[in-house]
Amino acid sequence: MRSILLFLGDISSSELMLIMLMALPIGAVLHFLPSILGRKRPDILIIFLVNLLAGWSIVGWFAAFYLALRKTPTVIPAAPSFPSLADELTKLRDLRNQGVLTQEEFERQKNNLLT
Repeated sequence: MRSILLFLGDISSSELMLIMLMALPIGAVLHFLPSILGRKRPDILIIFLVNLLAGWSIVGWFAAFYLALRKTPTVIPAAPSFPSLADELTKLRDLRNQGVLTQEEFERQKNNLLT
């Protein structure tokens, strides 16, 4: 312990300032590492607040670190609902009955659907 104190006594104020100017950014990066790692997550605000408010404790820092690295739940989009073959044939029949399609057009469209 005495050797550490003697070492610190040998450092001038400008050298001590230089050491602090290097140690402070390194310490800040290490402290906010969970927030840096989780910056692209949708819950970054929660991670940052846990890191800021409880990150000074080891448990709080590891909690923020866990939140930053946990797997994001993936939402699988629902498959687009395509109309069934019966629905398409019913629409064609209705168009034919309304006179929009002729009998030949109806048959051609029906064959396209069935093949």
